[in-house]
This record gives sequence, structure tokens and C-alpha cells, in this order.
Amino acid sequence: MALLAVDVGAGTQDVLLFEEGMPPENSAKMVMPSQTVIVGRKIDGARLRGRDVFLTGTTMGGGASVRAAKRHLEAGLRVFATPKAALTFNDDLERVRRMGVLIVEDAPPEAEVVVMGDLDTPAIRATFEVFGLDMPKDVAVAVQDHGYSPDRSNRIVRFEEMARVLDSVGDIRSFVHRDPPPLFNRMVAVKEMLDGAGLSSLVMDTGPAAIFGAVQDPRSREPALVLNIGNGHTIGAVVAGERITALFEHHTSALTAEKLLRFSKRLCDGTIKNGEVFEDGGHGAHVVEAPGAEKIRSVVVTGPNRERFIGSGLLGELGPVISAAPGGDMMIAGCIGLVEGWKALR
Repeated sequence: MALLAVDVGAGTQDVLLFEEGMPPENSAKMVMPSQTVIVGRKIDGARLRGRDVFLTGTTMGGGASVRAAKRHLEAGLRVFATPKAALTFNDDLERVRRMGVLIVEDAPPEAEVVVMGDLDTPAIRATFEVFGLDMPKDVAVAVQDHGYSPDRSNRIVRFEEMARVLDSVGDIRSFVHRDPPPLFNRMVAVKEMLDGAGLSSLVMDTGPAAIFGAVQDPRSREPALVLNIGNGHTIGAVVAGERITALFEHHTSALTAEKLLRFSKRLCDGTIKNGEVFEDGGHGAHVVEAPGAEKIRSVVVTGPNRERFIGSGLLGELGPVISAAPGGDMMIAGCIGLVEGWKALR
């Protein structure tokens, strides 16, 4: 059997074609700009041409696409969007309207059409065809979903759900969804896109996908501190007994090496508080069990910004530091986590 695994990040979408019986090192894979970057470039192109844009499609991750739309409005041009596409900007559509976005159902004749969505399966299929590869029927996708929360901070809503999962079981199956909860409207949007393409799908959050992928590095030893230092977010987790037992999440741009070490040590000791991370601008923290920093057997670090923090040498205070490369490639850690989730459900 084969699986298409796609880990959608703020800067890149990492694609792995996993085939049972073939080592991941020999598998086809791509690291390409994420759809939010691609959509942002399309909006910027329309701005340079002096054209209004009509955003259609579905809810997706923000970041580059939202920043491009704001530049469009600042240039005096109009941004039209369907309600589903507009949820990319904010869960409260009245706030989206106050930004200047015009929410409509149909494209104005003078506007350039830009399709929103975290996946472009036709593009992936076409690329595979060029290289003589078949598109699998099974697809696993990871996105970071803050949760639908028009009346509350989505940082709070997201981390409440993370805490609930850790309190229940915290193993990989707990984070894998065949049918994601309605709260996760970004995951639901991905699921609907894949259903519409006739594909069998599962979805995960990018954080747990990277964590469970990184510990597949054969050098990892539990209890482990696992750090995924991404372009947008950094997530730290204690993994013991194949479960996530403690977790914190912050914005990478807000972290220094010293701050990351402090949060990581307190996570391992079980003394970290949700409020201290949230009030620092992060998402939060939650501890079910913590082994103590002195019992950590490996510090497993992944993510495209990891060298920024490994280079300081500070993380070595917590244990042997491993630059994780599951399947021989750091950039597919999330994809490997998706593969493990797919296997677990089977």
C-alpha cells in the first residue's frame, strides 16, 4: 500500500510518497512553497497589475496570504472573498469586514480570481505524472489548526483541546482524525477537499505529527524532550512510553536560546505554567507527567529553524542533542509522523 503524506507549514509544504516495503530514504519527496505562500504571491501579482482580487475556495492557513491581502487593501485595491475563504482572516466575519474585505458569494467581473486552500492535489498529481508516479488513494495531511473561536482567543481554544488529548491518552492515535471535530475548521476544510477528490484521508495537527515523526530517529531515547522549531511556531514535548506527557507551544520569532532552554527545563521538571507561556505571547503549556530534567535521555530537535538554537549549545544542558533526521531527512519529520499515524489507525 502507498500513502501520500503532506505536512503543511507556514513556509513550506513537505510531501512524501510512502510505499510499504521501500525505505523512506528511497521514497519520492518534495519540499515546496506552502499554499499560503503561493496564494500570497498571486495576490501580490494582482496588486502589481492594479487589479482587485476575489478569494474563493475554502478556509486555509493565514500568514503570507493574509499579509498579501492587507498589502492589497493598503494599496487602495479591493479584496472580495466568499465566507469560507474569509474565515482564513478571522473567525469573526465582522472583524474581517472591518479590515476592508468585501464578503460576497460571486466574483465581480473585474476581479482576478484566487483559489484558497491548503492543498492543490491536481498540482501534486500532475507532478507525479511527470515522473511516472501514481497518486495514492490514501492521503494524510498535517495542518496547524487553531480551532474555530469567533468569541475567544484561538490560542486558548487550541491549547484547551491539546490539554484534553494529553489528559485522555496522549498517544499518536489520539491526534489522528478520520473525521476531525467541527471545532477544527481548517482540518475540516482539508478533509472536504480530499473527499471531493475521491481520496481516503486522515488529518493531524502539525505539532504532534512532527513530534511523533522526530522520535522515529533511531538515536532517540525516551524519556525524550522533542523540540520542533518551525518557521512560525515552536512546540516542545516530553515523550515517554510512546505518549506525549507534557507540551508547550510558542512563536519561534519570540524565542531566544535562553528562553527556549528555560521553558524546556521547566517542562521537563513539570513546573511550567500555562499562563507564563500564554502571557509571553505563546499558545500555552500543559503537563500530565514529567520525568524531571535530570532523567531526560535525549533532546531531539527538528524543524527548519533548529540550527538557530542548537548552535548556542545551551540545549546540551538537558541531555545529548540529536538533530533528528527520520528517514534520512529533517524536513520530512512531519510526514513520517503522518505515516506513523496512518499505520496506527490501520
